[in-house]
Amino acid sequence: MLPLEFARCYFDSIAESALDLAPIHLTELRADDLRTVARFPDTGARNVIPDPSSALSFLVGDLLARKLGCEAAMEAASREKPLGTCRFSMVGAGFSYVADRPTADPESPEPLYEPLLMFGAILEIDDPTVIPEHTSSYKDLCWTAPGDYAEGVRTKRIESFNPKFLDLADEADSDTVTVCARGLCLQTTHKVLADLGSAADGSAGGTSV
Repeated sequence: MLPLEFARCYFDSIAESALDLAPIHLTELRADDLRTVARFPDTGARNVIPDPSSALSFLVGDLLARKLGCEAAMEAASREKPLGTCRFSMVGAGFSYVADRPTADPESPEPLYEPLLMFGAILEIDDPTVIPEHTSSYKDLCWTAPGDYAEGVRTKRIESFNPKFLDLADEADSDTVTVCARGLCLQTTHKVLADLGSAADGSAGGTSV
């Protein structure tokens, strides 16, 4: 997730390999609405992780190590014995909810949004157990079926993303649990999964990405 001024140069470097480029003006977008700017073919290059010569592989490896508790696995991995592969799937644009700004009426805060380009990538890990259930950044990580995830995005029901969430909410004070169910990051993942499903089903109009 990158602010537009930073994402533009990054997008330019990968646009040549994209399919279905669709220029979009910010005035066409609505709040919480993700619009596809570009798709990438499923035959496109797959980068192994780790690979410091690939910007995407470097970013994915950085997130795996810093946020998802895979620092030991990343340290032991190499190009010859990688953790897996990653590739771009799509780029989307939209306004994403940031926070609420207080108003004269405490019960009616003003929602604030920012324009973002979302880069959707597919990460395929050879051994998913390298991601622990608890990390310094997140706890109670779990794997969610694509269908449950799609339902969670549609209904904004957090327990569809993580079945453990309701138990955590019951155990914690209300001020200690913060959840976002309307971010463009969730919509980007949902869009990537939907496109993959259309390609696998051979649906009319489906695009392999």
